Amino acid sequence: MFTKIGTITVGVSNQDKALDFYVNKLGFEKIDDQPMSETERWVEVALPGGQTHIMLGLRGQSASDRTGMTGFVLHTDNLEETCSTLKERGVTLTVEPSTQPWGKWAQFRDLDDNEFGIWAPAW
Repeated sequence: MFTKIGTITVGVSNQDKALDFYVNKLGFEKIDDQPMSETERWVEVALPGGQTHIMLGLRGQSASDRTGMTGFVLHTDNLEETCSTLKERGVTLTVEPSTQPWGKWAQFRDLDDNEFGIWAPAW
């Protein structure tokens, strides 16, 4: 059966700007960047050592036009430090760090209004 979730897609309006944001602001690594058509590339990023990749697909082509909460949650060991680093890099937090019964939580938005959760253990 299945062994992992290999790639998920996030819709973006500009693949070059999205690639720069995910690599230089969020700390992802570029995995692949190949032509798909005359107007779009297969641009894939991942967290260092991560098994799941994100394909930065053009909205209306290989990605949906939907904006808002993606449902994707990135894990960290230190929520406060991660959020501080993101803010220093110009990333917009849409939900400031807080402690919930199920862990620490925050949210951020990328350049195309895709929103992601950030989770850390409460301890």
